Amino acid sequence: MVPTDDLAGAVSAHVAGGLHVYWRPDPRTALLGVNDRACVMVEDDPAERALGPGPVLLVDDVTWFGLDDSSSWIISPVVVPVGNYAALSRDGIVLRYLDLTKLEDSVPRAWFGDPHETADCEEGKSHGK
Repeated sequence: MVPTDDLAGAVSAHVAGGLHVYWRPDPRTALLGVNDRACVMVEDDPAERALGPGPVLLVDDVTWFGLDDSSSWIISPVVVPVGNYAALSRDGIVLRYLDLTKLEDSVPRAWFGDPHETADCEEGKSHGK
């Protein structure tokens, strides 16, 4: 996750660096990658900017996560275009979690590392090339 207050500028910089825009699920978010694999999500969101850049961990179901004595929600589980998202602090470290439970069929799971699907082979489509 790369939080920004200049989405167009950040996306342009990543494209100039060799990535392709794969998906714009909403006006504040862009998913970029190369070779049919998502590499970075850029988002114009004040809550994300406050957290700073960092990885997003893909999980089966964000709603299964609970808190223990050393963690607290920074962003409680919320529905997003692909599924559910949440961020928590564990001993001061920000952990972001995303599930793909609502991912549209038109968005290749291969972008997110699903070994059972290749975006190149899906009905002859190739994205981002």
